[in-house]
Amino acid sequence: MAPVSELIAKDLALLEQSIEQLLTTKVAFIREVVHHIIKSGGKRIRPVLVILSAKMCGAQDHKHIPYAAIIEFIHTATLLHDDVVDNAKIRRGRLTANTIWGNEPSVLVGDFLFTKSFDLMVQIENSEVLKVMSAATTSLAEGEIMELLKTSDLNTSEAEYFEVIANKTAVLIAAACEMGAILGNADAQRRNALRQFGHHLGMAFQLKDDFLDYVSTDSTLGKNVGIDLKEGKVTLPLIHTLRHSTPEEREIITTAFEKPKTTKRDFQKVKKIIEKYGGLAYTENVSKQHVDSAKEFLALFSPSPYRDALRDLATYIITRET
Repeated sequence: MAPVSELIAKDLALLEQSIEQLLTTKVAFIREVVHHIIKSGGKRIRPVLVILSAKMCGAQDHKHIPYAAIIEFIHTATLLHDDVVDNAKIRRGRLTANTIWGNEPSVLVGDFLFTKSFDLMVQIENSEVLKVMSAATTSLAEGEIMELLKTSDLNTSEAEYFEVIANKTAVLIAAACEMGAILGNADAQRRNALRQFGHHLGMAFQLKDDFLDYVSTDSTLGKNVGIDLKEGKVTLPLIHTLRHSTPEEREIITTAFEKPKTTKRDFQKVKKIIEKYGGLAYTENVSKQHVDSAKEFLALFSPSPYRDALRDLATYIITRET
């Protein structure tokens, strides 16, 4: 991410200023909660995609900066809500907001960020951006609900899993890229190409997350490893494994998922079965396929440092360790 950050250093500095300026509220507590999560070392991938996409499409001024801030607000709102639903304790190496302040304040601050984001978009008055973000946030909510309904469902199919991650993760990343295209006045073909680039990037990002949950250390990942198993999330490494496992192995996995409290020993047993059937390698390969597909959509654009940066960002998605 370092070369990308250097390329748009001025924009990123303006982004941080914009986040502060746009986070207007009479309730000091809201700012405290938002600052806790938004200043906790996030990668800013979605706002970076808005900036790079807009600049690649020829945006000359800094009109994309407020939109980059808005999409970070929306992403932060989803994190606040996710952590409550998942009863998460750690995010980015820090205590989650719900751990510090409780579930109710976290949900309400998340609601504030959603409504604030749309209030700001209405004020800026770009109907195309508003349409894209309205559709994206609706799909995002549907994805979160679908994931909840699939909790501990070991019969979840690969197609169902892909539908969940397309909605809960890829749709907002795709919207960030399409937003940049709109702000750069790209034609319909290039706008669609950037949306598709973002979709595949988002799919790869979530697949890599699900891979890392089985292989990283707590200190590297910034959250508890094996949390997907503890939360009953049936992700691609497991879906692939369940297609090949024996009845006895499936019983071990089922027992781990049915336990009220999963132990490290349970996690290691499940991980061993996943490794036996190549579930992690399979997931990494599918993630790489999505990155390759994403890069193909950039061929429509003229060579530029911004196009190179988007390609580099796609590569980073599958090589990252956090």
